[in-house]
Amino acid sequence: LLGAGGTQIDTFSNGMTARLAVATSLINDPDLLIWDEPTHGLDPEARRSMLDLIKGLSREKTLIVSSHNLNDIDEVCNHAAVLSHGQLIYSGPLHDLKSRMRRNHFEVDVDGDQKAVTRALATIKALGDVQHVSLEHRRLNLRLQEDAVATATLGQVFQVLSEAKLTLIGIRSVGQQTEEAFLDLVEKEEQRGFTRIYRQAA
Repeated sequence: LLGAGGTQIDTFSNGMTARLAVATSLINDPDLLIWDEPTHGLDPEARRSMLDLIKGLSREKTLIVSSHNLNDIDEVCNHAAVLSHGQLIYSGPLHDLKSRMRRNHFEVDVDGDQKAVTRALATIKALGDVQHVSLEHRRLNLRLQEDAVATATLGQVFQVLSEAKLTLIGIRSVGQQTEEAFLDLVEKEEQRGFTRIYRQAA
């Protein structure tokens, strides 16, 4: 902004406006900073500079950042609060949020006849504790119901694969990015809300 002296603020670009807002907030060297959408409208270079600034300041200050860009949150934050329709539905460490949401999400690699894989997929879809299953290049993307006992349901899945004469190559628990965990959390909260409304109406 050094070269913008004497320029009217309403002619600033998004990046210049963001830099001005940041500079203004730092004038009194506060211990607590609250920034709303600090990377909104920034070009890639300015966004990277802003994220680096946030990470640098966080070593000495407390920063509260609100953002719809959850990739940014994933990069610079270690604690998250999630709001849905004005209600706080989660507050805690970011890694706890992601680990909570990945407990029942698995990728299962198989080998064998493609027709047998397709038949096994249909059988697995019909299992009671399976919320979603899809196939991509002989890899089953498997998501279980929230209250499912993973070991028991996976045992059923393995039985289906065995009966279909398919070879289990590998299985892994799938971690989530913050955006995926956020969407899962909001979806589950909305489902609980619909359930409460239904019970009250009944």
